[in-house]
This record gives sequence, structure tokens and C-alpha cells, in this order.
Amino acid sequence: MRDDWQQKRQEWSAKSKYNSFNSYKGLTYLESHYNPIAKWWKKESDTIPAPIELSLDPGHLCNFKCQHCNAQRYLVHNPNEVPEDRKLMSEEHLRKIIDFCAEWGVRGVCIGGGGEPLMNKAVWNLPSYIKNKGMQSSFATNGSLINEKIAEEMMNCRWVGVSVDAGTKEVFNRVHGFADENLEKIENVKEIFEKMYGKTEENIKLFEKIQQSLNEKDENQNNNLFEKVIDGLKLLVKKKKETGSKIDIAYKFLIRPDNWQDIYNACKLAKEIGVRDFHARPADLQRKDFKNAMELNYNLDEIHRLFIRCHDLEDENFRVFTIMHKYDPEFKIMHTFCNCVSSPLMLQACSDGNVYVCADHRLEPRFKLCSHFPDPSEILKIWGTDQHRELLKLIKVDKECGRCTYGEYARQIEEMTMDSKEEDPMCIDFP
Repeated sequence: MRDDWQQKRQEWSAKSKYNSFNSYKGLTYLESHYNPIAKWWKKESDTIPAPIELSLDPGHLCNFKCQHCNAQRYLVHNPNEVPEDRKLMSEEHLRKIIDFCAEWGVRGVCIGGGGEPLMNKAVWNLPSYIKNKGMQSSFATNGSLINEKIAEEMMNCRWVGVSVDAGTKEVFNRVHGFADENLEKIENVKEIFEKMYGKTEENIKLFEKIQQSLNEKDENQNNNLFEKVIDGLKLLVKKKKETGSKIDIAYKFLIRPDNWQDIYNACKLAKEIGVRDFHARPADLQRKDFKNAMELNYNLDEIHRLFIRCHDLEDENFRVFTIMHKYDPEFKIMHTFCNCVSSPLMLQACSDGNVYVCADHRLEPRFKLCSHFPDPSEILKIWGTDQHRELLKLIKVDKECGRCTYGEYARQIEEMTMDSKEEDPMCIDFP
């Protein structure tokens, strides 16, 4: 991880240091994956092991319009990029790819990615199916569609992350694309009106009525989505208590220039709901395919003060993770590695029928590895081949990539197994 981070800022408490977000867990993959990948990369071997995780995108549809989402290119700006018959993966094929991965040796399945996964009803019963195949599952969701049936099934998951990205309804609507643009226009008209006619009580009441009318319209249009998401989280907490499930439920917060002020409100709400984890990190607003760039005008000192307040809320039942080590101190992307060597740790399968080299380059033809539809076993014809290796070697990380989900694992592979002059720098056979 960025070596100076823990000296300056806090990402998690000392008692929570062994957690899912700690990239040092990658060291547990040294023998099973890091060493084989390094040998394969250097052409000292012709094979690599099965990936640890299947990142499964069951659909390319979404009921939100989050401007920061890495799927906006094909969900909003170019919706015809994915053919209609490939926007949702069939239940038959979902089970087929899970069967294949279970037999191959994949350990976990993350259901999420390129849209809202719960819009595909075929995944509603998937966690128990995955569990019966001997693998673990997880969901990354916006939480707006969680109901009794889904919540019950999610109790089979290792974790569920709900992307709320706000602590209040106003911020939630703005971040997720539901803010009424008319309200901003009314504020502009109000400012001009008051300059011309003064700030009288009559004028104030007039604009209050207009704003109230627009707010009512907004509530009807968006069907109180913020409340629905919070109710979904509450339902998950309730089901966990009833079933005794070991699931970790996370209230997730992607930090943007227009929502960071709401971090503490969100963390406090997360604790009140009763979730296990609150997880905050910067949104990747420097992706190479990002068309609607935002100015990165964060008040970093104030954000870190809010982080401290959040960590003060921790107790034995509530953990706070403010994950920054994949970014530089100004929340800008930072690559601590040179090559795309961690890609084989994960298989990115999308609803369009294709496999891509990673979750950060979904549905980008340049990064297509192969197809998994109609027969997932076809993946084995390309996995670990010279063609696979050359595709990864041609990727120019600094020029083509934004934040890398597995970047710290790539750094570990390079530093421990490729750059080191020693074959066994940590003497792993000696505890």
C-alpha cells in the first residue's frame, strides 16, 4: 500500500486491521497465485491458476443515474452499445458459468458491476446456488430493490455492499441523478428577482411555494428512493439477527466533490441502522472514459476531520473504513506498479457474453479477453495462453487506466516475485 499512509491518516482501527479492505491480504496469495503468475509473465511457465474471484455482471441495466459510475458510458451515453438481447443474462447461463467456475476452482462470486444486478430477477436465488457449489458470494447493489425474498437469500452471502453515497435525501438525489434541475433554476431566478424587487416577505413566500411544489413533484417521481434504500438496509440487519447469518453488511460511500460534507451524517445513520461496516473511499473521477469530469476541489483537511469523527463512532459492533491507500494524498489516482499482472486474480464476465481483463475496463473492446457465451468452458482456450499474456503486456497502465481495483496486488506481485533478487525474500517457510 502507499507506504506513508498509516503514518499520516487512519483507514481503520487497530482492532480491525485484519479486514476485507486491507490490501495486505494479497500476501496470502503468494504461493497459490503470485509466484505462478510471475513465472507465467516471464515465460518460465505455460499456465496460470484459476482466478480467485468471478466478478459477475448479470445485467447492463440500472434504475439510477449516478454520474460517477464506470458504467455510464453504456448505460446512459451509448445505451445501444449493448444489444437488447444481451442486457440481461439468462438464469440458465448464470448457472452454467457458476457451474464452470466451481469446477475450475474459483472461490468467490461477486454479483454486481455494469448496472444494478437486482434488476435481473434471475440472480435473486443465486447466493444459495453458489453456496451449494462450494463457493462464497457477495452483492454490490444500490439497495433500492431489496425486498423480503432478496434479503432472505442474501443471508447466504459473505458480504453485501449497498452504495448509498449520502446521509441525507437531498445529497442522495443529487449524487444518484435524481436532483430536480428546476430547483437550481428557481434559485437563479429567485436571486435575480430579489435584486430587482427586494427580499420582501411576500416574495419569500412566493418562492417557498414554488420550491414546495417542485419538492412534492420530485418525491412522487423518485418514489422516495433514499427511504427505500435505508429500509432495505434495515431489512438486511433484521434478517441477519433472525437467521444468525455471518454476513457483513456495508453502508458504502463514494466520495465526490459534491457529497463529502455528508460523510459524517452517513456514518452516523449507518450506525443507527445497525450495519456492521461503514466504508468510504474516493470515487474514480479520472477514468480515461469519463466524459462528465468534475473538478477535484475537495477540502481535504475538513474531510479528514470528518473521518476522525466517523472513527470515533466505532465500537465492538460497528466498524469504519476510510480507504485511501489506492490514491495519492489529494485523492487523485496513483499507480504503484508498472504492469497489469494482477488481472489473472479475477475473471470479469459481463452480460454481453464476453470476458474482460478486469472490472475497471468492462465492455471496452480493447480489453476483451474472450467470450463466455454460450459455452463458458471456451474460456479455457484462451486463459493462460500466449495471447492472454500479450494482451496484458500491451496495456499501458499510466496511459490507459484510472484507479486499479487490484493495483496493490499488482505492486506486491512485481516487488515480491519479479523485482526482488531473492526467490523467497520473506522466508515463508519460517514463521
